[in-house]
Amino acid sequence: MISAALTSMLTGITEPVEFSFLFVAPVLYLINSILAGVIFVVCDLFHVRHGYTFSGGGIDYVLNYGLSTNGWVVIPVGIVFAFIYYYLFRFAILKWNLKTPGRETDEADQTEAKAPVAKDQLAFHVLQALGGQQNIANLDACITRLRVTVHQPSQVSKDELKRLGAVGVLEVNNNFQAIFGTKSDALKDDIKTIMAGGVPDTAATLETETDKQQKPASGETFIYPLKGETVSLTDVPDQVFSEKMMGEGFAIDPSEGKVVAPADGEIVSIFPTKHAIGFMSAGGTEILIHVGIDTVKLSGEGFEAHVTSGQAVKQGELLLTFDLDYIKQHAASAVTPVIFTNVSEEDMKHIQMK
Repeated sequence: MISAALTSMLTGITEPVEFSFLFVAPVLYLINSILAGVIFVVCDLFHVRHGYTFSGGGIDYVLNYGLSTNGWVVIPVGIVFAFIYYYLFRFAILKWNLKTPGRETDEADQTEAKAPVAKDQLAFHVLQALGGQQNIANLDACITRLRVTVHQPSQVSKDELKRLGAVGVLEVNNNFQAIFGTKSDALKDDIKTIMAGGVPDTAATLETETDKQQKPASGETFIYPLKGETVSLTDVPDQVFSEKMMGEGFAIDPSEGKVVAPADGEIVSIFPTKHAIGFMSAGGTEILIHVGIDTVKLSGEGFEAHVTSGQAVKQGELLLTFDLDYIKQHAASAVTPVIFTNVSEEDMKHIQMK
């Protein structure tokens, strides 16, 4: 950054500095654009006339000073606006927790420096990482993620949430989504219990912690759980799935509203709003079938479950029916991710679908 600053001051080429924050903190570039315009207005009010041959840097200033009118005014105006820039940028960076160069924390070092969190304390630590109870404006969850609205985004520690097990953290203004996978709903209940002054029942949360320790059997054959067009996960209109935060798999753009068992196995969980099912095959492969995108907001409307948690099922057995037209009309998308949550990218190549 020192070399970029020197380049800017001497030659007037500001791109090395601007591009260091333009994409991670566009609000700073907006502030910069406004202040740059104000500086030109101020110089015009003081009748400053100072030409340049290249890009208005220090070299141009010195070479053309003898031809300028009130060129000396540029120096005090520059000093005053340097302070204005500093304090406005500092306020914006701290207010919105902007990850400008030098403010990214070293997650790997933090992970090594801190002791592992006891599983029965997970909800307490997640609540603290979200800024504490006083920072929570709204707390909800679906089968893949915690959905949290906070009062002060700067009090949320994304790195701490990742250290606690979130495979990703999405932030939009005051809204955060922490991707804790299938234990998200149980984690939400535990956090709400803590906020109400009770003691959480961590059994459901702990159960999902051990699930991924079971390695699936190789050579299993599955059928597609829905009829429709197969879609690449990278084309799913949800960052959690498209970036494979939940795991490998594919998606289906359904042509009918039926979900069937992809293999012999057991129903691990059914989300209360019935839009998602956790399934484990007889060979130990975990599969998450998430009907549509943002369908949790439908509160179960248009869905009917035909099985219960813990029930053994046969390949092809009907698990869930849904009103496809209703979902297309009221949800973000009907595209249904099918995620193999404990299968690696390499092992996914050996999954056989028919």
